[in-house]
Amino acid sequence: MCGIAGAIGLGDRRPDRAEVQRMVDRLSHRGPDDDGCVDLGQAIVGMRRLSILDPSPRGHQPMTSADGRYTIVHNGEIYNFLELADELATDGRLFATETDTEVILAAYEAWGAECLARFNGIWAFAIWDRDEETLFLARDRFGVKPLFVSEGDGQLAFASEIKALRSLSWVSSDPNPDAVRDYLVDGTVDHSSTSFFRDVDHFPAAHSLLLSSSGRRWSRYWMPPPLSTDASFRAQPGDADLVDAFRSLMIDAVGLQLRSDVPIGSCLSGGIDSSSIVSIAAGLRSGRFTTAASAHAERDGIPQLAFFAEFREAEIDERPYVDAVVESTGVTLHTTTPDVDLFLSSLDQVIDAQDEPFGSLSILAQYHVMRIAHEAGVKVLLDGQGADELLAGYPHYRGMRLASGFRSGDRTVAHDAARAMVGTRGPYRSAIGHSLLGRWRLPVRLIRGGLPTRWFGGALRSAPRATDAPAPPGTLLARKLWSEVSRDNLPGLLRYEDRNSMAFGIEARVPFLDHRIVEAALAMPDRLKIDERGRHKVALHRAMRGIVPDMVLARRDKVAFQPPQDRWLRESRHAWNALAQGSHAERADLLAPGAVRAALLAFDAGRIQSSAFWRILNLDLWLRRVAG
Repeated sequence: MCGIAGAIGLGDRRPDRAEVQRMVDRLSHRGPDDDGCVDLGQAIVGMRRLSILDPSPRGHQPMTSADGRYTIVHNGEIYNFLELADELATDGRLFATETDTEVILAAYEAWGAECLARFNGIWAFAIWDRDEETLFLARDRFGVKPLFVSEGDGQLAFASEIKALRSLSWVSSDPNPDAVRDYLVDGTVDHSSTSFFRDVDHFPAAHSLLLSSSGRRWSRYWMPPPLSTDASFRAQPGDADLVDAFRSLMIDAVGLQLRSDVPIGSCLSGGIDSSSIVSIAAGLRSGRFTTAASAHAERDGIPQLAFFAEFREAEIDERPYVDAVVESTGVTLHTTTPDVDLFLSSLDQVIDAQDEPFGSLSILAQYHVMRIAHEAGVKVLLDGQGADELLAGYPHYRGMRLASGFRSGDRTVAHDAARAMVGTRGPYRSAIGHSLLGRWRLPVRLIRGGLPTRWFGGALRSAPRATDAPAPPGTLLARKLWSEVSRDNLPGLLRYEDRNSMAFGIEARVPFLDHRIVEAALAMPDRLKIDERGRHKVALHRAMRGIVPDMVLARRDKVAFQPPQDRWLRESRHAWNALAQGSHAERADLLAPGAVRAALLAFDAGRIQSSAFWRILNLDLWLRRVAG
């Protein structure tokens, strides 16, 4: 709901208020409603506010506790703040606002760092303790809300976006060659503690940090949950109960995330993820579903709005499914139809918003979904991020599902499942091989000839991987899904969504990442993710019967949120010649001399896929605009 920034002096160094204010100013798009900055002596903290709960001046931040001891800046939402406020009130605590921020302060005062385990929400916040002279930083379990840190010049600074930290005189704009290498070779982003900038790191999800004059203490407050150890294909009597429990969790999570004092909308495609959220929200609004979480939901009388990016190519056209959801729920649909001209005209804006390179042109389409939501007056959007990673929604998970199934002991059923999966459609056959054989790499596997041998510059070296709590025991599929959620895929998707939504002053909420849903989904047997007939997201499909239109539930194809990227890049081919003539990436020794021109020729000849070609272009465009 906000952008936060601050700095704390290490040792005798005191941060400069003007520098912190400059960081806060760079975050104005994240919080157009209010701003504040306060000098606390050894620390200075500030924020820009997007007012969602209690939009009155009472919700101003930085917020200080009644006794003056604690001061907080907070980005995000604690969805169960009402329940926590009731619990704290039994101890005689009084609240002067209707904000979740005040509840965080009271919870920290009552329970210390243990309060984090009680929160259901998305957050990044900093609390200064005047009496102990400590700064407490924390980020939510999955890193939905961003937080970056940089250390230098005798201080540690933090901010919601890298662009704020880069406004500090001592933070370099030099690129991190390790992050660049991983992006070019594997297409990976946001998978480790390092960012694309040499001096800036990600604050890790599910962690807190206590800074004091005596040192720093890191703590992981949420551990990886138990994973499925059941790879069998045969249905079990308890499966129906698991599905019923999952349905109840979904309804409760959406109910919690409808809490708002401003209008809420939803992203909508024709897939089951967003369709489930829109359909459940409609049921809660109509009274068809009731939960304890429905208290203090979005104000009555506001129309339910949904936002859709339409592509008219037959293979990615989801309009019929969207229309079915609209008819079923009565939502008011707003549509954007991005094309190659909109792609080119908005590319610089998206690069600026993202701060770091991104994986595909789908991020531009998402940017325009956020734009039309902003134009409709919406400040909060619900979206379906996380469902594919939790419930094995992508075709390439089938290989691990089959491998685990063969190990489960029932080889007859496993063989039948293999025939059903491999014998469906060509894309599934290739996806299974893809998952078993590994990811194609750039440049060796994707480019055949036409490129210099020394593709990368000499500055690149092996990238360090993030160290984290080891994953619990589980099936091959379960361990892969946990890796996707915690490191390999979801962190990048969450970054894209946060920067795109906050570019327009919109908070994106993700009901599938309610930690209760994550824990339940990852522990469910593999057959409730991919069954013996190769159907994906089995538990979600069963849970949504009678809620989501049958037309959506009956879909067997998987259409990713993806524009016609190859066509757009070919139709805009003329725009890329200047990159080859004066490549910033080559000049920075991140690509070898002539590499961009060679990539252009390889793309023209069909020897390089559009995904790899886009990464080369995006790296160069990013260096021109952002890294300097």
